[in-house]
Amino acid sequence: MVQNPDFLRIGRDIPNFTLRPREVWANLLLCIVLRDVYGRDITFAEDEVGDGIILENNTERWVMTEHVSALDVPGPKGLLKGEERVLNAIDHKITKGEEYAQGKTLVVFLEGAGTWYPNRVGRSIAGRHNFNEVCCVALLDIIDGIYSYSVSFFNQVHSPTWKVEITRDFTDWKISRLQ
Repeated sequence: MVQNPDFLRIGRDIPNFTLRPREVWANLLLCIVLRDVYGRDITFAEDEVGDGIILENNTERWVMTEHVSALDVPGPKGLLKGEERVLNAIDHKITKGEEYAQGKTLVVFLEGAGTWYPNRVGRSIAGRHNFNEVCCVALLDIIDGIYSYSVSFFNQVHSPTWKVEITRDFTDWKISRLQ
């Protein structure tokens, strides 16, 4: 699923699962980081309304996710790069209104945007949305079969970001703090 980029971009067929492949992958990467940061049993599941829920098993606290894609899709001015691509995706969801955003975490799934700066995005969206939180899962690179993603949580001042490196056989990962 992850090794075929077309499947992440447009795939929808996971038997007995309603989430898109990129939603599953992004939710999994979010859970990996959240488990590491908080040292708690955090997982994800489907829901009937949104794009999955992130669930803390011990307390049964959960948050609904809403996903937006910021993939290699040309815009009116050609292929967007950097923060412009992330902001364009976030703005698309902001236009859906306050009620739509209430109680949800917005997850941007990003690839191919080149260098971008999470702190700039965090400052740019501050006060302009009604989501509980906005975060981004971004493909950094694939080197010798090792997939590296960043996971950023946007904040007005500083947007903490982690790097998740997935082993070649997809059985383990390594997490490091980028900022």
